[in-house]
Amino acid sequence: MSLKLATSALLNTSKIYRKVMMVPPTHYDVIHQNLNAYMDCSRPVDKTKAMQQWEGLRDTLNAHGLETEICQPEPGLVDMVFSANAAVVLNNKALISKMAAGPRRHESNHFAEWFRKAGFEVEELEKTGKEYMFCEGNAEFVPNHDLSQYFLGWGQRTAESALEPVRDYFSLDKNSVFKLRLIDERFYHLDVAMAPLCLGHIMFYPGAFDAESLKTLYNAVGSEEKLVAITEDEALQFSCNSISFSNGDEAVIVAPAFSPRLRGVLEEQGYKCVEVPYDQFLLSGGAVRCSVLDIAQTR
Repeated sequence: MSLKLATSALLNTSKIYRKVMMVPPTHYDVIHQNLNAYMDCSRPVDKTKAMQQWEGLRDTLNAHGLETEICQPEPGLVDMVFSANAAVVLNNKALISKMAAGPRRHESNHFAEWFRKAGFEVEELEKTGKEYMFCEGNAEFVPNHDLSQYFLGWGQRTAESALEPVRDYFSLDKNSVFKLRLIDERFYHLDVAMAPLCLGHIMFYPGAFDAESLKTLYNAVGSEEKLVAITEDEALQFSCNSISFSNGDEAVIVAPAFSPRLRGVLEEQGYKCVEVPYDQFLLSGGAVRCSVLDIAQTR
């Protein structure tokens, strides 16, 4: 089978990133020192440039066939632009995040209201009553391309104990959900260290995970050919903080950066690599995938 025919067949199985929710960076700023390994209040945000970069990302997604919905930002909530943390979303149900990062906890009420108005069934992880059971949304609960498997990143900003309530709320088979422990503070969310790609590959940085989690990932995917390992330098360019989706007969990846090596690897697998400038958001430790929440996943 030719690469084009194989790509077309695989694209038909992809169920990720058809419609996303985004929040304009109207109030975006870096005002919380060391909330993650990248935040440094001494480096000012160029807010005009940040808005241009966000609009550039939105326009790029729209131009490649991805539908975007807008949630309006709230004054004072400077990180609300990173909408991937808002909730875990599946089958028109939204499980609103319980943020480990204190300054972000006030976002949850606003996101819950947006989902209710948009017609979603809404539950709040906060109401479980378990004080330390944090989970920061789709940034930490990541599906593969056809929604047959899910990966929970834990160890930095999400608790290991979040797996069961998230799995149970969405009625997921326990054998389809896997835990991956993040051991490097620079990779504080799973979406900074791993990305599902629409042709069934998983792009990941091995150094972000402990040995047991790497074994779990390899066993879950079942084929080394489907794993795209990236280097530390590529990971620190936030190449894994990308989104991949089908657009007609194209397999698209949108990211803030691709090294020449990584671009070559991905293009050889049949992907169209689209790079968008996003340096103003890297100041806060976020990039492309942080700025979108997949809201149309349906099993």
